[in-house]
Amino acid sequence: MGQLFSVFALKYVSHHGSVDELKAIAEIDSLILFMINAIALGLQSAAIRDLALEKDWKKNYYDIQSARLTLGLLIACFAFLAFFNTYYIVFLIAPLLGWSGDYALYARSHPITGSIVAFVRLLVPFSLLIFFSTYKPELLAVVYIISVSAIYLITNLYISNHLKTAFFFIPKFKNLHLYLKSMSLGVVVVSLYFIGLGLVLLLPYFYKNEIVAVAFVGLKFYIIFKGLLRIIHQAFVKEMISDEVCLKIDQMGSLLGLIFFAAVTFFPNTVISLFFGEKYLPDKLFFILLSIGGLIYSAFSSFIIRLLLEKKDKAYALISSIAALITIVAAIITSYFWQTASAVGGSLIIGELAFSAGMIFLMNRPDLIRKRLLFLASNMLFVIVPVAIGYFWGDKMISFIIAISLFVSFIVLIHYRKFVSSIN
Repeated sequence: MGQLFSVFALKYVSHHGSVDELKAIAEIDSLILFMINAIALGLQSAAIRDLALEKDWKKNYYDIQSARLTLGLLIACFAFLAFFNTYYIVFLIAPLLGWSGDYALYARSHPITGSIVAFVRLLVPFSLLIFFSTYKPELLAVVYIISVSAIYLITNLYISNHLKTAFFFIPKFKNLHLYLKSMSLGVVVVSLYFIGLGLVLLLPYFYKNEIVAVAFVGLKFYIIFKGLLRIIHQAFVKEMISDEVCLKIDQMGSLLGLIFFAAVTFFPNTVISLFFGEKYLPDKLFFILLSIGGLIYSAFSSFIIRLLLEKKDKAYALISSIAALITIVAAIITSYFWQTASAVGGSLIIGELAFSAGMIFLMNRPDLIRKRLLFLASNMLFVIVPVAIGYFWGDKMISFIIAISLFVSFIVLIHYRKFVSSIN
């Protein structure tokens, strides 16, 4: 919910602020997400697993928090880069990000509290952006950095109080060895970040400000879709050691991908106007390419968890890093030929294809691929519904609602019993 609110907030900001101001928010937001991922690396995934299983978990938690805070302090040193790019001053808040123990809320069975914390961390900064974009748009970048810092400070204290742990942790370099144990997973986390919103960190050096702004709002929405699939994965992690469960998860993901694809591709004017604003209509091809990328990712996304469960961490890290590198190189090369947001969207598709191909190669199970492709192909027939309605009634809000409602209804009617029985 918080991520969706941030998209609508950015829509408002883009209407009341300038392209340069939106670009500034894009760079700062991407840097913050980069720091969160860098501090988490593979340690956070391992920590959630360990803290959930241990009875005397607080000693381990203190060591993990010490390691996170130490790394945060080291990252903060990169704030000197602000002499070259003003927005790199945001590196100074890295210790606050490292201090956050939100992952422990999920590990210790406090998911509702964790969700509320995550929502507030988005609600407050983006609400302030809405307010200041109306009255003082030139202060947006400063307001965003200060508000994120303040809300992390407050929520960090709240998390410690809720978990009944110490409020502060002593940074110790020796605890950094905890990162080495899960280094492969850390490579995966950072790589997947660049097959998405992480591209915004590189785009300003190769694309115009207007393109960076468009790419930012689109990729922000793209990670919401990926986040929805991750929620499904998290609900069935243990069960996904089974081929049958993985297949059902990917089938559900493929259906969500089809809905995403059909909505954006056949009703681009409606979807873009609703979520981003009419000023982004000239870049409808970019948003369509994002929906294609989402569809590719959704078809084989369960392989991500399956490879982790099979402990193929090093091979998985290699594949994900290669896919991220391909995405980055594609975005850089295309910038010399096409200064458009569509070039970014095309690069993302290339990256998703490389990532999916790599996972398929690691799984080395042709039958698993065939079942997924057959399911996706058979359900492509339902796309006729939005195509027909869009063709005869046009790209309007009422036709969009009817088309997607019918599309979803047909899918639910056909597959409801299969998925419900699997969940049970």
